[in-house]
Amino acid sequence: MAVRKPFAIAAALAATLLSVGVGTANAETVPGCASAKQIGSTGYVKYQGATIASVKQFAGCGKNYAYTWVWDSYAKSHSYRVSNWIAVIDGNEEYPGGDIRSGTKQELWGAGAATLSKCTRAVASVTVPGGSYVSGWTDLRC
Repeated sequence: MAVRKPFAIAAALAATLLSVGVGTANAETVPGCASAKQIGSTGYVKYQGATIASVKQFAGCGKNYAYTWVWDSYAKSHSYRVSNWIAVIDGNEEYPGGDIRSGTKQELWGAGAATLSKCTRAVASVTVPGGSYVSGWTDLRC
């Protein structure tokens, strides 16, 4: 019976983690470009020490795409706007390389940017109480 105990503990732990939302995330698919894949690491938008959104960069169909997901814990308790875009890094300058998209939904896909030959990162901003905003970004991909 001692052999079954670790399995029972592991199963109980897995069930607990899934019930609090720590399980696997749903796969994102770029609208109109199902073959696009995430490039680089996921970035995070933080407010008062808590993560409130994730930002990712995807590449496919000849373009880069910004993707933002506002976390349930923030979305359920705040009114907000979210914006995202692809930023191009040219020397020490950073400028929008893809349209800035904005909305009030939890998931936001940016417009595709024809920037595959440039150094880019996806950037997201989320409004916080009082009307200001906080931002996060992915790592630089060249």
